Amino acid sequence: MNSLVTYDLEEKIFQESKHSQVKAAMKARGYMDSFIAEVDGKKSTYYLPNTTLWKQNIEPATAKKDLLEVAAQNGAIVERLFANQFATNWVGLPGKPYVKK
Repeated sequence: MNSLVTYDLEEKIFQESKHSQVKAAMKARGYMDSFIAEVDGKKSTYYLPNTTLWKQNIEPATAKKDLLEVAAQNGAIVERLFANQFATNWVGLPGKPYVKK
């Protein structure tokens, strides 16, 4: 099963965000922030919202566990988290690739 996890990290005033570190660590574990799909005969890359990732062949509970571990290892606190099966019944807008600022 493919799983999708979306999350928010607690942000502290006057402290640097841990988002980039957490996302990079999750990507190092094989999570992705985009996928290629064919819709209406056209292949497109779909870029997920900034704090949403997916991974092939894992259960949603594993995605939750991975995110909580990675956040703790990077000194981040997960404020919200939702993980579910990433199946074929979806709709979306492709968006644009993320540009590191």
